[in-house]
Amino acid sequence: MSRNSKLEEEAKNYRQQKRKPPIKTKPLTARRFMAGQALAALLSRSSGHVHRADIKREAYDWADYMLDDDSE
Repeated sequence: MSRNSKLEEEAKNYRQQKRKPPIKTKPLTARRFMAGQALAALLSRSSGHVHRADIKREAYDWADYMLDDDSE
């Protein structure tokens, strides 16, 4: 079997497979956006291992602080 035949057969098998439903994503809110920005900064300043739950909590704490109207 030639290489092209193998590729054609693989493509045919792929098309026949049942496709998975699309992944449901959560909408990007201002809070999530700000937490993502804070997360990038927190990770860039960290050295070594970080606990994911702790860094996530801190990122959301920063996002909440930035979105708080009284913080100005």
